[in-house]
Amino acid sequence: MKEKLVDMFQLQDKLNKKINENWRQIRTKEDFARATWIECAELVDSLPWKWWKKQTPDMENVQIEVVDIWHFIMSYILMDYEKPEEAVESKAVEIFLKGINEDFTNIDIDGSLINHYLGETDKYKKIIFLAERVAEGFLRQDLEFGIFFFGILVKNTISFEKLYLLYIGKNILNHIRQEKGYNTGEYKKTINGMEDNQYLFEIIKSIKTRDELEQKIREAFEKIHG
Repeated sequence: MKEKLVDMFQLQDKLNKKINENWRQIRTKEDFARATWIECAELVDSLPWKWWKKQTPDMENVQIEVVDIWHFIMSYILMDYEKPEEAVESKAVEIFLKGINEDFTNIDIDGSLINHYLGETDKYKKIIFLAERVAEGFLRQDLEFGIFFFGILVKNTISFEKLYLLYIGKNILNHIRQEKGYNTGEYKKTINGMEDNQYLFEIIKSIKTRDELEQKIREAFEKIHG
């Protein structure tokens, strides 16, 4: 697991540098906190919370949103470290892993929130509750609170292994977006009638290892963008 965490933090640092070499000097923790809670809202909107209309839960999009949230949380953590390897050794990552493992010992979290989580039997309400706690943590820039609940959110939506594989895929997609004019408006986000995130998800369903991932994704996207 540690090797995969190092891989993801290194890739995130490279992506941020591709967008702007001096990203640590230009961006603020507030930027990444805002991006995190907005992505949490997009996740919630993929689930049936609107009592005034019929909604169909979209768990594939929930997983995509979890990966998007992870991009911004890693960037938030990386603000304090020049080397991604150091970020992986941070207390924040330790707490993230505690969340994934549902380890509630020695954690400064209101017990009533833990009890609410453990007592909720509706799958979608539980996920919404967790996403709202992640948003709450980052709205007040309480990293430990937010990332602990993010770890639990990962456990309940995607698993660490799938988070890793989808993150790698989305990282490749983000590089392609930058290469194909995402920041200038030239990039075509709809591919064969599908939003590029969904298209990526379909590709990853047939991929089992990291080694073949970039080749398959680039082959598919090059056919569209040239």
